[in-house]
Amino acid sequence: MKMISCLRMSFVVCRWEEAKALPGADRLIAHLHKVPLALAPNSLREYIDAKISHHKGWKECFLAILGSDHVKSGKPVPDL
Repeated sequence: MKMISCLRMSFVVCRWEEAKALPGADRLIAHLHKVPLALAPNSLREYIDAKISHHKGWKECFLAILGSDHVKSGKPVPDL
């Protein structure tokens, strides 16, 4: 069972580089580049980095990036 989960996750991680940003997301991030921004989704930090690394300039726009592995509680009662 664990092997299937690992294979499935590898497939998902490989697909992240094909994922497109929502319409207007690149423009919004570029527009807000002087505003202090933080990113705190309910994902592990390594997955967040993998996801945003495929979007040019995104990682540099955030002063802080926190993942669910940085807090005691994630969803449904998040500490983020």
